[in-house]
Amino acid sequence: MAALNWKLLTAFESVARHRNFTRAAREMNVQQPAISRRVAELESELGVKLLQRTRPFATLTREGEVLYRALSGGIMQVSSALEQVRQRPDQSCVSVNTTIGFASCYLMKRLPEFRALHPNISIELISRDQNDAYDTETDVVIAFNHPDRLPGTRKAPIFHETMVAVAKPALAASIGDDLEALAQQNLLCLTMGIHGNDWATFFDGTGISIRPPTTDQKFTSFMVYLQAALNGDGVILGWETLLQDHFDLGQLAPITSRRIETQRGYYGCLMPRAADKSSAVTFLNWVSA
Repeated sequence: MAALNWKLLTAFESVARHRNFTRAAREMNVQQPAISRRVAELESELGVKLLQRTRPFATLTREGEVLYRALSGGIMQVSSALEQVRQRPDQSCVSVNTTIGFASCYLMKRLPEFRALHPNISIELISRDQNDAYDTETDVVIAFNHPDRLPGTRKAPIFHETMVAVAKPALAASIGDDLEALAQQNLLCLTMGIHGNDWATFFDGTGISIRPPTTDQKFTSFMVYLQAALNGDGVILGWETLLQDHFDLGQLAPITSRRIETQRGYYGCLMPRAADKSSAVTFLNWVSA
């Protein structure tokens, strides 16, 4: 089979990520029928159905899920590489180091706005899986923590943590506003870095005891952790701001009315090498506005 057209792959990835043809068309700045044609052409090339075209949201088939998982990380990396190759010599490039989860769930959909406001500034996006594995040899680091534990000459808050229990809507509805019932569910745990005691923090002061997590309840990658919730494998703790798109699309729903606000949050950190770099300061001001 001949190499697949990049436009077909990016069209499918956008529809699969948004679960919606209209949103994908808006993101790619084309008409909705053009996106539909590209996905249909890709399905014809592969000889399989990738999406069930239900309304208002598209649903991935088994084959579509396999292809989307393979593409989702690669599209971001290739797009970043292409941007670097295309950049004009007179453009100012800002290197931004952040987690795959923050980039996928929050930053990527907002970058077109930044580019429209600042067409002469290009962004080199360097993504990482671990929150504390950032490369300090970049201009801006975006990380989740207490501000006094983060690097940089300046730290600007992007949003603070509001912790909420999250699961697929059917499971969330079955639990309702019952914290005792929530504690009996399959509570999935993000164990990397500062997240190891998140469930204890969530239930603190309720008098409810939770069982220690088993091996198959522990995750070291936020994106795998999130995918487990999307698969219906259990309940996760998340952040309302980061997961809002999944709530809007009906893929996930908050459980109970309990919300825990902490002193932690996502911060943009201006690194020493960029202290006098106006384009990096411009990006930091924008992302934390």
